[in-house]
Formats: sequence, C-alpha cells, structure tokens
Amino acid sequence: MKLNVANPATGAQKLFDFDDERKVRCFMEQRMGQDIAVDSLGDEWKGYVLRITGGNDKQGFPMKQGVLLQHRTKLLLSKGHSCYRPRRTGERKRKSVRGCIVGNDIGVLATIIVKQGEQELPGLTDVTLPKRLGPKRATRIRKFFNLDKKDDVRAFVIKREVTRASGKTYTKSPKIQRLVTPMRLQRKRHLQSLKKRRTEAQKESIAEYKAKVAQRAEEKKTHIASLRAQKKARRSA
Repeated sequence: MKLNVANPATGAQKLFDFDDERKVRCFMEQRMGQDIAVDSLGDEWKGYVLRITGGNDKQGFPMKQGVLLQHRTKLLLSKGHSCYRPRRTGERKRKSVRGCIVGNDIGVLATIIVKQGEQELPGLTDVTLPKRLGPKRATRIRKFFNLDKKDDVRAFVIKREVTRASGKTYTKSPKIQRLVTPMRLQRKRHLQSLKKRRTEAQKESIAEYKAKVAQRAEEKKTHIASLRAQKKARRSA
C-alpha cells in the first residue's frame, strides 16, 4: 500500500510505499476521518498520529465519506456531492465509488499529520515550503496577519512573481474579495438612493392611480344620477 502523508504545518507532502502488509495493518477496518497512531510503520514513525482523509483503490476509484462499505458501489450523484463534477445544469449520474472503510484493495491512502512524533521525517517535517497562494477575502487576510480594521489590507496580499516565455518578469496578486473601500460605500449609497427613488415613484404612481379610479367612480356615479333624473322627468311629463 502507498501512503500519501501531508504536513499542514509545513505545507509539504510525501509518498511512502510499504510492501509489508503487517506495517499498514493499523489502517485496516478504519474509516475516513479517524486518527490513528502509526508506531507500527517503523521506528521513525514513533509518536506520530495520522488522520485518514481519503484514498483510491487499486482500480483508481475514490473513497467517499459516509459510504460505510469496504467495497465499491454505485451511487446516483448530483451537484454538491463529492467524487462527481456535473457538466450540465441539473445533471445527475450513477457512478462507482469506494466505501470509506479501509481494506486490502486500497492502492493509495491519503493522510495528514495530526501529531508529530519524536524524530523528523526527511522531506516532510524538516522542510518548510513557502505559501504560494494566500487568502483573498479581506476578513481572512486580517485573521491570517492578525490585523485591525484600521490597517490597510491591500498591503498584506501575498504576491508572486511570474516569468513569461519572453523572459519578462512581473508581479501578480489576487483581487481582494469583500473589501470595503470609499468607492464601494459610495456605490452602496447610490444603490440605496436609487432604491428609495423607485419606492417613492411607485408610491406616487399608486396614489395617482387611486385618484384616477376615484375620479372615474365619481364621474360614473354622477352620470348614473343624471340618467335617473332624466327618466324621472320623462315619466312625470
């Protein structure tokens, strides 16, 4: 079984191949999301605790959380389900997925380090990879850098350098989402004023319509009264 281990603290991940089934016996009959002590993998893994996040069987079918099976099954999947990406609006498809219980047919098992052990793992815990993509939302940037509301968020965006085929290098930065700027506040005030104008115009049109309806009703009432007076005059004559 191959074991893909990721370290969220450093951003590194590494693939380990274990030929001895006795070493990976600790993962058998376990489910996705469970924390497992992996001392049986070797002396260098002493004290480590891994969490199962997914995997694929030997035929390449992915493990799906919530399917309490140790084999493959077919499910009708739609938008929002894992292991499926719809190509059209409202599309549903019956696909084969692997259950979330680990068995002997698992080819690659994906895990993350929950607790680090005594020894360092080369290429996994002794290196720190730079964060390539940072947060884009303004509130998350403040949380990531521990900023106040008075601080300018635009100065703390993680930028990266991109080199084109021609050799020209330029800096690329993401567009900040939900950033409150004076222009945004002005646009919000403008939209609110437009909404207020529409409401007032609608009220005026409703009042005008009611006035016309009342006028037509009064004219009709007057016309009917005049007709009755004419009939009464004819009868008396």
